[in-house]
Amino acid sequence: MKKVININFQGRVIPIEETAYDLLQQYVDSLRRYFRDEEGRDEIINDIESRIAELMGETLKKGNTCITDADVEAIIASIGRPEDFDGEEEKVKSKVYEESGRSNYTYTKGERLYRSENDKVIAGVCSGIGHYFGIDPLIVRILFIIFAFGFGFGFIVYLVLWVAVPSTASTVLGAAKKRLLRDPDNKIIAGVCSGLGYYFGVNAWIPRVLFLIPFFSFFFRWNHWGAFDFPNFLSFSFSPASTIIYIILWLVLPEAKTTSERLEMKGEKVDINSIKNNISEEMKGVGERVSKFGKEAADFAQQTGKRFGGEVGKTARRSGRGLGNALALLIKIFVYFIIGAILFAIVSALFGLGVAVFGLLPLKGYILHDGWQTIFAWGSLLFIWVPVIAIITSIIRRIARVHNNSGVIRTAFLSLWILGLICVIGLITSVANDFYYENNHNIQTVPLSNPTVDKLEVKAARPNVLYNRFEWLKLEPFARIDEDTMYINNVSVQIIKANNDSFAIQMAKNSNGVSREKANELASRINYPVTQQDSTLWVPRGIGISQDEKFRNQSVILSIAVPVGKRIKIDNNVGGWEGRLHFGWHNDADDWRWNNDADYGYPWEFNVEYLMTNDGLKRVDGKVDNDNEENNNDTIQPDLQDFDRQRQQLEEQREQKRRELQQLDSVLRKNRDTIPSTPATPAKTAVILENNMTIPNILLSRFSI
Repeated sequence: MKKVININFQGRVIPIEETAYDLLQQYVDSLRRYFRDEEGRDEIINDIESRIAELMGETLKKGNTCITDADVEAIIASIGRPEDFDGEEEKVKSKVYEESGRSNYTYTKGERLYRSENDKVIAGVCSGIGHYFGIDPLIVRILFIIFAFGFGFGFIVYLVLWVAVPSTASTVLGAAKKRLLRDPDNKIIAGVCSGLGYYFGVNAWIPRVLFLIPFFSFFFRWNHWGAFDFPNFLSFSFSPASTIIYIILWLVLPEAKTTSERLEMKGEKVDINSIKNNISEEMKGVGERVSKFGKEAADFAQQTGKRFGGEVGKTARRSGRGLGNALALLIKIFVYFIIGAILFAIVSALFGLGVAVFGLLPLKGYILHDGWQTIFAWGSLLFIWVPVIAIITSIIRRIARVHNNSGVIRTAFLSLWILGLICVIGLITSVANDFYYENNHNIQTVPLSNPTVDKLEVKAARPNVLYNRFEWLKLEPFARIDEDTMYINNVSVQIIKANNDSFAIQMAKNSNGVSREKANELASRINYPVTQQDSTLWVPRGIGISQDEKFRNQSVILSIAVPVGKRIKIDNNVGGWEGRLHFGWHNDADDWRWNNDADYGYPWEFNVEYLMTNDGLKRVDGKVDNDNEENNNDTIQPDLQDFDRQRQQLEEQREQKRRELQQLDSVLRKNRDTIPSTPATPAKTAVILENNMTIPNILLSRFSI
């Protein structure tokens, strides 16, 4: 029985037979002799020892109590001996060894089922099944694709086999296998996408694009846009799932830190030759970077010295210009900051406009005609998105210091933008022509079944068709849409005073059009049924417009005449659109326009009961509407100011009179002291004194407020 010792090898406590330890020590010494003249020999030896420690750990995980001589020989055979890589003959032997090692991974019919590591596309399941049954793996892959997309369970079966079936790499110690790790050398955030690219044998940009697609897929949420539709398979739904998956992979996948882990990430065999080549490439790259940095540092120091010397000379000759240069530098920084802020604002505005245009795409079939208008609409995207892409491209090229083909790229962007500008002008001209005319007077009287009720409550009826509501973009008055109808809330209600004791309703239907006749036709096709049931007036929630009619600013105005002494209440679900969308094209001959603002009729609020009086609408609860309260405040404020001003003037006059009376009283007192005292006039003097004493009080009382 051999003696077993415990050693600390690369940070691992490993039980190993003493003879096996001697073999290991001899092997490490041979590696040190072989790489003694190699650049980066310490790194190479350290990585090889780390690989040996990993293989020993795998051996112990299989249930072995210690590392034996056979285990060390297997590890050495897996990594390779130094003499195997000397000379051309040894290279041929190494290649024969590699091919013989790979022959261990091929299986014929009747052997155990393994996943093939050497002939895999994803996980080697199909290749392993092909080797097991003795058929071409391509046939198995085609069958899995058919079952996955045709019947739906092929993907689940593949995942189960991926987890349950062992890999061929597990049959041979140190066999070439590919591990899913994060790549620290080619990472943008955490190296997840680069690691996935190595694992699946694709460029790292493919996983990155796949992770970014859900962030832009909300542009393609609608499947029926008419002409120039996007295919249905692009109709993803926006979800943070890609971000969550990325974060999970970031936390779960380890980073490829050692050389052997980097080789396993790329699916390369970990042996002496591959470790040496990898270390040599890293050292060469570091050397090139250091040399480049040293050259750049020397050039920078030389240029800085020349520039500094020139500046010192200029300063010595023209010291008076120092303040001017500093001021010019500050102005330049300020100008660059302003330009950067303007560019950022332009990019943000264009990006927002581009998103809004994408949001309008579902409405394209209800606004634009097929043909040139649709072509112009798609071409207008160039006008919006080309500047955004051009600015971003320019910034990236400047950061990366790429200057080739600048003229070609600039010409291409400018040409595309001019083409987009032409499309925008054509689209605006064509659509403006469709909205140029307004319809003639189209006022109808709505019959009521019981116009003499004491109270009328206006409510919105539920639509017969359930429409799909816009979830992430709200553009009034466009509210909902279905397969062939668009639902708009372009409805307003006016309340006026009736001339008699009965309620009366008039309806005005309005529309624009390419001609007067077309506008009249579109207005006459507006279907807005109003019905009365007891004291409730039911009105539709909005106007339905089909793709044949097209949206031409169709609107409905209800004018409700309320008798004096009767009440009215309007629910908040009537006319859910509080804004107005009016196009600026108006023919001067159309001097008639139904005023649908608050200037015509009385202002009112939803869910508030009003009483019509001779002075207009009054709230039943006695409160004041916001508009009326503002008007009252506007009227009262000037009166209060005038009152304060008049009061201040009176206070000043009172104070002035008080001073005058005090002076008069002082004069009278002085005169009293100078008058001689005689018997004939005591009563008169008393009267005079009495009168003098009462004058100030009388005058003050007259001027008191």
